Amino acid sequence: MFGLKGKRLLALILVSVLALVFTVGCQKQSAAPEGTPGETPKDTGWPKRIAIGAASPGGGFYMGGSAAATIINNYVDGVDAVVEITGASRHNAELLQAGEIHMGLIATEVLWEAYHGKFSFEENPHDNIRAMIPGWPGVYIWVTLADKGIENVTDFDGKTFSSGPVGSATEIVANYIFECFDIKPKVTNLPTSDAARSLGDGTIDGYSLGHPAPSVTELEATHEVKIVTMNEEQKKIFQEKYPQYVWLDIPPGYYKCTPDGAHNVGLYNMICVRADLPEDFVYELTKAMYENIGDISRAWAQMGEGMALENIGYATAPYHPGAYRYFKEQGIDVPDELIPPEMR
Repeated sequence: MFGLKGKRLLALILVSVLALVFTVGCQKQSAAPEGTPGETPKDTGWPKRIAIGAASPGGGFYMGGSAAATIINNYVDGVDAVVEITGASRHNAELLQAGEIHMGLIATEVLWEAYHGKFSFEENPHDNIRAMIPGWPGVYIWVTLADKGIENVTDFDGKTFSSGPVGSATEIVANYIFECFDIKPKVTNLPTSDAARSLGDGTIDGYSLGHPAPSVTELEATHEVKIVTMNEEQKKIFQEKYPQYVWLDIPPGYYKCTPDGAHNVGLYNMICVRADLPEDFVYELTKAMYENIGDISRAWAQMGEGMALENIGYATAPYHPGAYRYFKEQGIDVPDELIPPEMR
């Protein structure tokens, strides 16, 4: 059909066409927005995958971290959140400071110590940490039996007392109280369930733990329980020496032994982020969490209730500018000491 010259001409035409197609394709690729594959101009600069530092599975930190991850994965486009098993508060503070995680759960006393470089973080301030959302509260309580005749924390002097597992936040605050008021009990370090059982059978005179506490409710079924907290004078002394703690209420009637409620030293489990995350990114995370608070409540009821906007004042380090922006849009007054230092 074609002569030799015609075939050579046709081949040249085909090569030219293919070269043109290849060149156009390359030009289209080079015209795409710069950044990580899959990004759009709107979210360029946002992390595509974030790590949430929690603690061991089965505890409140892991449940809270999982609830946050679920919200992010379901409602923040283009961001994949994963929960990481860590050593809880102190470890999460260290990981955030080092930039090894994006988000982490930290109890307020540890957050204060880390941010300010005090106590266990002496002269080592972790200034790359910012608060994002209040999670849920816990109130430290000392439990005894009514027939022990113990009315004040100082009455535990010389008594057998379980201050919680070694290294736990419960043991740490108990030791601070012992030191503050010169209390010298015979200390043992039992798991909560063992401590409740030992109090019931008379082996110990009391134990400390954090409210809410199912072991107290169970113990009340068979014994007349008494919950001991610091009085107002002791509160002032303790607050001055240990400003890293918050003070919280136990609702009236939560336990049979506290019909009028109780008030004592406590903590808030905060969701924190790295200070160097983009403002608009943290704003979107904060917004997604609050706009889908019902989902959080179904996953972890304590967190759904505790993160209410009126509780933002319990933070013990400044908020991230993205979270602060969201709170201001909601008409919330953020305490001066919690305003991001970048925005003062």
